[in-house]
Amino acid sequence: MFILTLPLAALVVVGCKDPVTKDIKAEDCTPLEAGEQEGGECPPSEATAGDETGGLETGAGETGETGDAAPNHMASDACYHNLSGSGDVGIQYQCMGELHTSLDFSLDGKSCVDLLGTGWCEQSNYFDENTQPYAAAEVIACCGEFDYQYADKYKRYCAYDMYQQLCITLAKRLQAGVNDGSFGPFAKKIAPIQVWIAQNYKACFDSLKDNNSAELPQVVSHWTLGNFGDLHGAVLNVTAPTKIDGVSLPKDASEWLSCINAQGNNDQIFEDAHTPNGGVFVGVDLAVPLDADLVGPSILGGPITASASFDAGCGPRGCPAAAFSYDANGTGFTIEEFDVFEDDAVVITNGVASLVAERVQVRLWGQAPGYKVIDPPTSQVLGYEIPTGAAQFVVAGVDAAEGSNRFMATNSADMWITTDHGSWGIDSFDIEFEDGSGNSWMLTFGDSRWDE
Repeated sequence: MFILTLPLAALVVVGCKDPVTKDIKAEDCTPLEAGEQEGGECPPSEATAGDETGGLETGAGETGETGDAAPNHMASDACYHNLSGSGDVGIQYQCMGELHTSLDFSLDGKSCVDLLGTGWCEQSNYFDENTQPYAAAEVIACCGEFDYQYADKYKRYCAYDMYQQLCITLAKRLQAGVNDGSFGPFAKKIAPIQVWIAQNYKACFDSLKDNNSAELPQVVSHWTLGNFGDLHGAVLNVTAPTKIDGVSLPKDASEWLSCINAQGNNDQIFEDAHTPNGGVFVGVDLAVPLDADLVGPSILGGPITASASFDAGCGPRGCPAAAFSYDANGTGFTIEEFDVFEDDAVVITNGVASLVAERVQVRLWGQAPGYKVIDPPTSQVLGYEIPTGAAQFVVAGVDAAEGSNRFMATNSADMWITTDHGSWGIDSFDIEFEDGSGNSWMLTFGDSRWDE
C-alpha cells in the first residue's frame, strides 16, 4: 500500500515523526542477553520493525501460496526486545506487575515536590489483564511458546519493556507539564531538558537496566541525569514495591498477537492516575461513530490530509468512552476521560503519495478543567465549556516504515458540551500538534453524542 516515490519519502520524513520520542532504530538498540541468541539482540541496521497481526504465523518450514517460506517460530527459551534480525515470530505476552517511580531534582533551591507536589513527582502504575486490554497492554514481552521453566526469562523481558515505556512516558509527562503550565515560570528551563531526555532515551533504558539492584520479581533502579544549568541532581528512580509478577494471554488463542520484537506497544504510555475534580461523576459511552479529519502541512504542492471514523463499538483495545465530573452547586466542570480508537487503517496522503497508519487512537491526558455556563436571568445551566489549551490529548499510531509515534496535542479553541436526559453532546472541536519538522497538524472532530 506504499507508493515508493520521492513524494512518499518527503511525506514520511516531513510529516510523521514525533519530534522527541519516535521509536528507537536498529542501530541504536541495546545488546541484551548476549550469547543466548545467534546474532545477539541487536539486528543489522537495515532491519525494520514488523507489524503485529492477529493470531500466530504458520509453522517453521511451511510454505505459502506464493512459494515463500514462512518465518520460523521462536523457541520457548527465546525472547526479543529489540528489532529482530532473524525475523522469527513469537507471541506477544501481556506482562503483569506494578511500577513505582519518583523524579528528584533541585531548581533554584526547590525540589520536584516543592514545585509540582508529590502527586506529580511520585507515580504508581499497575499493568495486567484487569487494567488494560491485551491488545493495548502497557508492558509486553515477545517470546516463544510458554514454558514454565523459562518464566524468569519472560519476566526479565517484561522488565526491559517496562524500562522502555517508562523512558517514553517521562518525556511525554514533562512535555505535558510544560504545555499545561505546571512548571510556571520554570517552563522555559524545563522544555529543553524534556527534549534532551527524549533524545537520550537509549541512555535512560541502559541506565535503568544496568542499575537494577533487585532480584526478580522485584525491580529497583535509577537513571542519574545530572545537572542542566540551574537544575541540579536530576534522578529518575524506580522504587519498591515495583515488581513483575509474570505474563498472561487471552484464553482464546485466536486473539493472540504475533510479534518479532517488543515494539508493538510503543503507542501506549503510562497514564497519570487522578481523582475526579467534582463530586458528581458521569461515565458515558460513544453512541454513534465519531468522524475526524486530519490536515497537515503542504508537501510538494499538496496539503496532507486523512479521515477516520472512530467506531462506537468496543474493539480489541477497549471501548470508546468519556467521563465528566462537576459539583452540583458549583461552577466547576472537568472532562475526566476521552478515549477513542480506530481499528481500520487510516490513509494519510497529499494526493500524490500515501502512507498507512494503524492502531490510531486519541486519549485525553490527565484532566481538562472547565466551567458551567449559566444563564443569569434564569440560573439555567446552558452547557459546559473547556477553555482553549486546557485539554491535552495523546494522538498515537503506527506506521510500518517508521514504527510508533505519539504526539501531545491541545485543543486550539474552546470546547462546548451539553447534556439532555442522560445524553451528552460534544460540539466539533480541533486539537493541534507539531511534528519533528515543526509543522503544525490539526485534527478536527465532528459533533459527537455520548450516552450514560
